[in-house]
Amino acid sequence: MGPATEGTARPTVVLDVLGTLVDQTGSLERHVTAMAAIDSGAAAEVARRWLGHVAEQERAIVEGRRAFAPSHELDLEALTWLVGERFLLPDAAGRLADASEWLQPWPDTVAGLDLLTADVAVLGLSNASRRVLAGLSANAGLRWHQVLSAEDAETYKPGPALYELALNSVPSGSGAPYMVAAHAWDLRAAAAAGMRTAYVRRPDGDPPGPGDTFDLHATSLLDLHAQLLGLMDQVPADAPRDEAEHPAYEDAIPGEYPEDNPDKTGEDRFDAG
Repeated sequence: MGPATEGTARPTVVLDVLGTLVDQTGSLERHVTAMAAIDSGAAAEVARRWLGHVAEQERAIVEGRRAFAPSHELDLEALTWLVGERFLLPDAAGRLADASEWLQPWPDTVAGLDLLTADVAVLGLSNASRRVLAGLSANAGLRWHQVLSAEDAETYKPGPALYELALNSVPSGSGAPYMVAAHAWDLRAAAAAGMRTAYVRRPDGDPPGPGDTFDLHATSLLDLHAQLLGLMDQVPADAPRDEAEHPAYEDAIPGEYPEDNPDKTGEDRFDAG
């Protein structure tokens, strides 16, 4: 499919970022290992408590129990707490202050975004602050037409205001956008706001439950792109990805993910977004 011509509107996808485009948990664990000079087991515990502390604060903000604070400030609060609980030394905490800006993309993310931005309108919608999103965009090579932060709505997903912000940002004539996420809780909230939904499997995501009926299910952003083209009658819906006539497919590597951990669910990752 070529670029849209004047007078035509392309479909819109709204992409979750943390956990869907970047490996939030694994990247943070590796960053803690390197910056705090501790073993991987201890780093995994630090990352778990860090993300859990941030999730608790985001939940309190959504429920109106505390004033809004952007995600980079919540990260600093979490690091201060970790130092106070003796999980981290103060100098290590200082070196981890910008860790969320250095989360690594999944193997298919950059190539997938290149494909999507060529053929559909692409918005990012994240619980990450503007500062963190700017760092991720630069450091991970993320590409989109617009990115929206929880900071813009002064609340966090799954609060309705953030999805309303995305709906109000969709180009005219595009129709209801697809919310794309690895977290079923995120997609449920998006559907309640009037968005279509596309689940993309990720190792640390929140998989659909028996009662979930999302519009699309994809194994990667490459698969999502192929499905969207199929829906737009550009290629048959069941055509293999490598038969799609798009040059970016030649360099796109879906990648191999670690085995899913059934003990980690998206409900524990309230802050993913």
